Amino acid sequence: METSLQHTERTYLRLILWSLGSLIIFVLLCWGGFRFYRHWQEGHLLRRAAAVLSGGDLKTASLNARRVLQLNPANTDAMRLLADIAEKGGERNAVDWLRKVVQARPDSVDDALALARSAVRVKDFGSAAKTLEGLGERARDKPEFYATWARLAEARKDLAAAESHWAKAVDLAPEESGHRLQLAIIRLGLVDPAKRQSALGALEELRADPKQRTAALRTLVLDGLEHGKDSQRALALAKELEDHPDAGFGDRILYLELLRQNLDPAYEEYLARLKSTAPTKPADLAALLSWLIRNHKTAEAIEFTKDLPPELVSKWPVPLAIAEAYAQSKSWPELERMTRNSTWSSYEFLRRAYLARALRGQDKTLAAEQELSAAQKEAAINPKMLSMLTKTVAEWGWQGEAVELLWALTKSAETKALALQTLYEHYMRSADTPGLYRALAKLAELNPQDSAVQNNLAQVSLLLGVDTDHARRSAAELAAKDPSNPAYASTYAFALLTKGDIKGALNAMNRLSGDQLRDPSVSIYYGLVLTAAGEKEQAREFLVRSWEATLLPEEKALVAKAASGAN
Repeated sequence: METSLQHTERTYLRLILWSLGSLIIFVLLCWGGFRFYRHWQEGHLLRRAAAVLSGGDLKTASLNARRVLQLNPANTDAMRLLADIAEKGGERNAVDWLRKVVQARPDSVDDALALARSAVRVKDFGSAAKTLEGLGERARDKPEFYATWARLAEARKDLAAAESHWAKAVDLAPEESGHRLQLAIIRLGLVDPAKRQSALGALEELRADPKQRTAALRTLVLDGLEHGKDSQRALALAKELEDHPDAGFGDRILYLELLRQNLDPAYEEYLARLKSTAPTKPADLAALLSWLIRNHKTAEAIEFTKDLPPELVSKWPVPLAIAEAYAQSKSWPELERMTRNSTWSSYEFLRRAYLARALRGQDKTLAAEQELSAAQKEAAINPKMLSMLTKTVAEWGWQGEAVELLWALTKSAETKALALQTLYEHYMRSADTPGLYRALAKLAELNPQDSAVQNNLAQVSLLLGVDTDHARRSAAELAAKDPSNPAYASTYAFALLTKGDIKGALNAMNRLSGDQLRDPSVSIYYGLVLTAAGEKEQAREFLVRSWEATLLPEEKALVAKAASGAN
């Protein structure tokens, strides 16, 4: 028999083991409960953030999403939500949040595509291209992969590439009406009459699609306005659009414009109707005032605002529209009085800019420069504001000031890509080839993997005769990488032509299809190569076609010289 001492020892041992086990179970329960609570709290905060975001409360949504990241820095759902909030707020850091998502989930094709789409929206074309190229074969069967490439090509003004990508997206998902709409819109802008006709047919079909009806109608109306054909049909389409429940105030302005152009008897009555309904919303009122100003009815616009309640006239963006009306009518004292005796809240930099315009209009040069300098200083704290100021002064024709502001924007990492792209577009419009070279050189430094930028830089370098050795190497590498790309092939052919390799240049161009060679931007280089090869009769057709493209002065000189030799 066991002694009482042994029994006591066993009793204590069981008590100790039971206590230890209970403690372990308690710790595990606490740990599991804490993890469960943390997981529940993350989900609760995310649901709350999504709910307030749907109601337009970006600030509260952002605070909730950031609280999730404090609890769990690896929560990709919170990162995606913050990217969505940034995009809705017009902020560039949506790209940064999506880049973090991709870094956390490198195998996610959908997240990579979201990053590329966001990069296209902020004109960070290098990041977009790099992301898409990095997907490789993983996304070749996804329609959205080609749709994103198409959006990038559109942003780069490469309509031929955009059409090709949209066509692939439609082939993979013919039921996706949005892709068919975009393909039709792109084809409307092409020179090819057959493709334009097919686009019009596709848009007519999409009028029956509830999802795309308003967009298809709007595109048909705008196309009718642009080409000036069958104005009565365009008016009927605009009326159909205006009657649609999903039509916005902009669609009603479009209908008003067609009534005006067609001298329709209903015009005055419809204008009066819009005047009576627009004052309920500041954005609609500003849109109507802007339409009146564009149609040289500034006096009518100003008179109309005099009968409106002061509290409505002071709501943004109405003050901006009224200031523009005074500026357009050159009512400089009135504009000065208005901009001196008001405040535009977060748009004070624009108020100062309009005050500078009023002062400059009255030859008060020193005071105008002081106000413009103050506007630049106030806008400089926020790249978005500086961008808005830049766009405003550019629209006034103050090109020197606009370019100076754009180069200032290139100093900010947040706005550098967009500013350089805008400078590139400015120098293209103004046919300033040296300025174009400067902008492209900076873009190439920023986005060394962006093939389109590298190709454009090589082309402009060859036209100017600057750093030609590097340009020829770059052109050769790009053509070897994608020999069927018409832009790369034509640059490579031009590079060969500039060093006297006519046969090589001709071989490079002959790899392209007939449709690609007839693209005006490609025709110029094919015409130059044919002329150098002695094929003057064939060259003439392509040299003539090249004038449909937007040519730089150096290109015009080359075409003129070749044309004189081809005759």
